[in-house]
Amino acid sequence: MAEMYHEETGRPEPDKIPPGGVQGSTPMPGETAMTALDRSPLGICILKGNIIDWANPAFYEMTGHEPGSLEGKEARIFYPTLKEYERVSRRLMAEVNQTGSGTADTRLFRKDNTTFDCRVRAARMDPGDFSQGLMITASDITEIRSTQIQKQQAQKMEAIGVLAGGISHDFNNLLMGIQGHLSLMRINVNRPNKVGHHIEQMAKLVETAAELTGRLLGFARGGKYQISTLDINQVVSMALNIFEPTRGEITIKETPGESLYPVNGDHSQLEQVLLNLMVNASQAMIDGGTLTVATRNIKVKEANNYHFEVIPGPYVEILIRDTGMGMDDAIQKKIFDPFFSTKEPGDKKGRGLGLSTVFGIVKNHGGFITVESQPGRGSSFRVCLPGADAQNAAGVTKSGAEPSRMPKGTETVLLVDDEQEVLEVGKGFLEQLGYKPLLARNGIEAVEIFKLYHDEVALVVLDLLMPNMDGKEAFFEMRRIAPEVKILVSTGFNVDLEVEALLKSGCHGFLQKPFSMGIFSRKVRAIIDGRAGDRTASLNSH
Repeated sequence: MAEMYHEETGRPEPDKIPPGGVQGSTPMPGETAMTALDRSPLGICILKGNIIDWANPAFYEMTGHEPGSLEGKEARIFYPTLKEYERVSRRLMAEVNQTGSGTADTRLFRKDNTTFDCRVRAARMDPGDFSQGLMITASDITEIRSTQIQKQQAQKMEAIGVLAGGISHDFNNLLMGIQGHLSLMRINVNRPNKVGHHIEQMAKLVETAAELTGRLLGFARGGKYQISTLDINQVVSMALNIFEPTRGEITIKETPGESLYPVNGDHSQLEQVLLNLMVNASQAMIDGGTLTVATRNIKVKEANNYHFEVIPGPYVEILIRDTGMGMDDAIQKKIFDPFFSTKEPGDKKGRGLGLSTVFGIVKNHGGFITVESQPGRGSSFRVCLPGADAQNAAGVTKSGAEPSRMPKGTETVLLVDDEQEVLEVGKGFLEQLGYKPLLARNGIEAVEIFKLYHDEVALVVLDLLMPNMDGKEAFFEMRRIAPEVKILVSTGFNVDLEVEALLKSGCHGFLQKPFSMGIFSRKVRAIIDGRAGDRTASLNSH
């Protein structure tokens, strides 16, 4: 076997194949070659098209099938889904066509329906004649993968500790600011202009804290939770405003595209993607340089040159190009792996989750990212996000001051929350807006009050996480009492699958804490008046 096949690639060496050599079952390998294949600890099979022509004992043992029972069957039977089979096939064939051999990691089925992690290698039986078939080797890498996962978990725990320290530092600074303004308000209590200034500053600090919490939740769950229809040029501009002052020796060239497709996404997470890429670019330009940020519309066709699956259609492309040190091919293949870094040990700046987080966010938004780089010639990252149908877009989010108009009402509103401070603030909001508040501290209390007053209650503002009976249980109990009840979910968590399920089950809106009285007033009035629109669209309006 060692004389016939390249040790690493498994590719046959033409000058060492015996007459009638390893060409499939007709003719089968010579006796010496057959013995070597039979005794190989690697699972080996020969494919003609997608059909198994021959397999060695190790392959049968690995997959749990009876010897000789696989000949004539499709290779598809080992894959859990058709999509995974097509993914692996496309990757292997692309590499085989380019270099003569290819490798892919996947998960295969045994006959008893258990699965195992497997590294599949494919090589042409005859480098000069593709029709002669492929030799496939399969290695069980379950133990290797398990070790890798354990190592990654340990690294993640270390990273979480660093993250927690940074978050606590930022929150303490915010709390210090709020506490400082409160102290100054007490001193200046008889000076309305000073008090107004302190209130304005505290509102900004609360807004910053809410944004920080949202980003933390997005990182923790790896999801896109605050979906709105975005103008990517605006997201890029805001990211540049944050980044630009940090590196004065870098020249920034911004080239926004015209008439970009709207994009449905989470503003904070996409901003994080851009900031991570900009920071990486700046760190690659040790002696300064030019950072180019450009946007444009592109169309991905059915037949494209990408080496991975891409759904055809309109995309918005964000280009981030630097003139830094660049990367070789080996580094480019690893940059999106968790905790991969080119920095020296002990350099804690930017280590850990930067580009893997970028990859996860982009993928979660239905997009893809590519990189082009050469040592000494800089790098170009291209983030491509699906373009939304402009006619059906929910309205591009624009930044600006909150409207001062706060619609009022006289209806009865049931406010449900287990936090006394939230109940007091909510009661104050409702009374100031003219509503009649009813208060409940948990789900059981809320259901009992609703049984008595459901004919009067125009809206229920409902927290989700509560003792005794949580908000989800209370939601369905109140729906049983009065199926047409209008319910607004309000929670400190971002939108997740549970909230989305409630919205689809009849909930009329979602409001994330913290929120101002202005936002609260408009949300309450819109739902009571039946102007909340599509329930799932309410995710965009907080």
